[in-house]
Amino acid sequence: MLKDYPRIESRSVNAGKVTEIAGFLMAFTVPVIALYLDGREVLREARFIPVEKLRDDLKRIYEGVFDV
Repeated sequence: MLKDYPRIESRSVNAGKVTEIAGFLMAFTVPVIALYLDGREVLREARFIPVEKLRDDLKRIYEGVFDV
């Protein structure tokens, strides 16, 4: 899905291997998708992630930020 948004950088973290990340991000279930903009969280989806809603939210945020 992110291939449609080339200016978004993605990172994947295995909370089982980097246990501090769960507390830092307050992510106590998996999977978690968190989108940050200028150090501020602007989107979070967890556990059961509705794909179409995620797609719509990403599009709205991307177009708003990058004026596409």
